[in-house]
Amino acid sequence: MTNNLPEDDNITKIKKWFKRNLTWVYFTVAIIFILFPNTSYSPFNEYWNNLLQKIGFVGLTSGVFASVLKSIQFTGLFQEELTKIISGNEFLNNRKDLPDLWKKISKSIYAEKFPEISDLLQDRILETYFPMDTHHYNEDLIVSIVIHEIDKDFIINYTQTIEYNAILDSEKNQSNIVYTDTITDDKGVEEKNELLSFKIDGTEVDLDKCREVKREDGKIKYIHKVPITGKKKFKIFLKVKNTYSLKGENVKLLRFNTITKNVDLTVSHNKDIDVSFFNVGLVNDFEPIHTDIENTLSRRHRDDLILPRQGFGLSFNKK
Repeated sequence: MTNNLPEDDNITKIKKWFKRNLTWVYFTVAIIFILFPNTSYSPFNEYWNNLLQKIGFVGLTSGVFASVLKSIQFTGLFQEELTKIISGNEFLNNRKDLPDLWKKISKSIYAEKFPEISDLLQDRILETYFPMDTHHYNEDLIVSIVIHEIDKDFIINYTQTIEYNAILDSEKNQSNIVYTDTITDDKGVEEKNELLSFKIDGTEVDLDKCREVKREDGKIKYIHKVPITGKKKFKIFLKVKNTYSLKGENVKLLRFNTITKNVDLTVSHNKDIDVSFFNVGLVNDFEPIHTDIENTLSRRHRDDLILPRQGFGLSFNKK
C-alpha cells in the first residue's frame, strides 16, 4: 500500500497559502491580464487582447476591494460594527419577521436532534409560552382561599381572593386583564360563582360591560377582558365566592394565563377538612411555609417564573 500523506500535506499547504495570499494572487493575475495583451508575446488578435484587458481591470478592482475588506476585518472594526448592528435593539425592533427569525435560530439549536417534531415544538413554545399577544406580566401574586364548609352532600363553599401587580410592556403601553369564570352547563348540578369584587388600583370595575359568553365541553365560560393603559404598574384585586359539588371531582386547579413571578398561597379550613396541594407543570415547585400553623396550608414560589398553563391544584376531603 502506498503512503500518500506527504503529498496530501503539500496540497494542504498550497491551499492554505492561496487562502492567505488570495488578495495578491488576484492582483498579480489582474496585472498580467492588463499588460500581457500589449506585448509582442501575445498570440491573440485585437478582440481577445481587449477582452483580456477588461478581465484584468475587473480583477484588479476586485482585488483592491478584497484587500481593503481584508484589512478592515483584520483590525476587527468590520466585525465589531456588524455585530452591533445585527444584535442591536433598533435593528431587531425594525424587523417584521421576528417569529420566523426565532424559528430559524431555534431550529439551528435542536432541529438536528428532533427533526420530526421541531416544527411542532417551535409553534408550541412561540404560541403558548412566549408573550406574543399579552403585553404584561404578573408579579407578587397573593392567593388566599378560605374554606367555609364541606357539607354532608359534599358541597364545598369557599371564598377566594387574588391580588397582584400587572407590569406593563413599556413599549406597547397597553394590555388586557383577562378574568375567566367557568361553571357547568348541567342544570342538575349545584354550582355557583359569585363575583364579590374586581378592582384595578382600588377602583371597582363593572365586568358586565366587558363579558363574553362561550359554551364548550359542557361548560359555560364567562370571559372578561379589561384594558389597562397609561402607566407601568397596576394593582389588581379579585374576590369571588364559589359553591360546587365535589362528588364528581374533588380537585380545584388554578392555572395562570400570563407569565407570573412570585406567588404566595394560603388556604384556611376547618379542622374536619383535609386539603392537599400539588404542582401543575412547574420546573421548580412551590415550597411549604408556615407548616406549624394548624388548619392552614401555605406555599410559596420564588426565584423562577410560572408560565401560561402552569400553576397548582388543591384536593379536598372530609376527615
